[in-house]
Amino acid sequence: MCCTNFIQMKKICIFVLNLVLTLSIHSVSGQNNPKQIDSLTFCKRGDIFLANYQFEKAIESLTLCYRQDIQNIEYLKKIALCYSNMGQLKKAKTTYLEILKIDSNNILSLNQLGVSYLKESNYKQSLLQYIKLEDLDPLNSYYQKRIAKLSFKFGEIENSILHYKKAHKLNPKDIDVIIELSQIYQNLKLYSEADNLINKGRFLDSANTKLILSQVKSAYKQKLYSSVILGINQILKTTKDSSTYLLTLFGVSSFHTGDYHNTIASLEKVIENKQESEIADYYLGLAYRSIGNGEKSIYHFERAINESISDNISTYYTNLAVTFEEQGMYAKSIKAYQTSYKSSKDKILLYHLARNYDMYYKNKKTAILYYERYLATDDSANIQFKDYSKYRISELKTVMHFNIDTVE
Repeated sequence: MCCTNFIQMKKICIFVLNLVLTLSIHSVSGQNNPKQIDSLTFCKRGDIFLANYQFEKAIESLTLCYRQDIQNIEYLKKIALCYSNMGQLKKAKTTYLEILKIDSNNILSLNQLGVSYLKESNYKQSLLQYIKLEDLDPLNSYYQKRIAKLSFKFGEIENSILHYKKAHKLNPKDIDVIIELSQIYQNLKLYSEADNLINKGRFLDSANTKLILSQVKSAYKQKLYSSVILGINQILKTTKDSSTYLLTLFGVSSFHTGDYHNTIASLEKVIENKQESEIADYYLGLAYRSIGNGEKSIYHFERAINESISDNISTYYTNLAVTFEEQGMYAKSIKAYQTSYKSSKDKILLYHLARNYDMYYKNKKTAILYYERYLATDDSANIQFKDYSKYRISELKTVMHFNIDTVE
């Protein structure tokens, strides 16, 4: 019995001794390296908070770590990232600037500053960051692309093209660069350059909707309407996109290829979507007139006029006048032609006014006046109209002369 108690007491003593030694070792270790406890309790915890998008808690833990080791910019990078993700751009920028005081060529900080300034629409400061990055790594296509985009925002088109071309040369597979550079070429009417780029892009990614849309825009500007229709059909197969923009392009292009029923089907959808579109109504007016529906043609031309905010109003009035004329509604056609002429001063409208006055009024004096006004213009492009005007003036004056003789 005594022997058993002795053995148990011995085990207890050994356990207590080991416990004391262990605590002593940890105590000494903590005194020699106080940062170790911080690393375990704050830094790793800060990383966990950051990974779980608990940014405020991450900032609190990482700040304590940085205070223990102010030369360690890794903590500052993580703190700045937290501020950026929380939308606190001012604090994020301040933190990145602190990093740059320690490491003036810190690539992450320069890039993130560029992004932060861009979010604030401070394009000048954003551009400066990417110029610094370009100096550090001139063969980086990403920096070239950023400089190109920002230069474009400043209206520096030549500089933008220069850097987009550098970016494309360094990374020929960057679809964004291909799309953006081709768009600039289209705006400059350099369609061959634009189309060559787009074709390269489609070779890389034939189903890319943005590329197809860029191709559609280029074709539309070049009046290649069959290509527009083909491209839109490709987009519709993959995205089912029935936006007003695509419907309008499709409808207008269908009109120019003589497919009036598709024009009407597409553009009526634009109207059904309660979109006020003078272009849609204008082409609906043309399409309905082409299939002989004068009533609907007049309706849509009048809508286009009421909605007009563009410089095309004289064109709308002219086409409304033509439709009235075709319906034999000469009084209304004269009024529409007059309104169009006041807006555009297009000399050919004088001829149309002469013709309508000629057909509508028994008294031909006003018709003759308009024929003469038309002949006084230099409209060498319409010889047949000038010849007819001369003939008609002669004929009307002859008739008027004989009428006078008869009265006498």
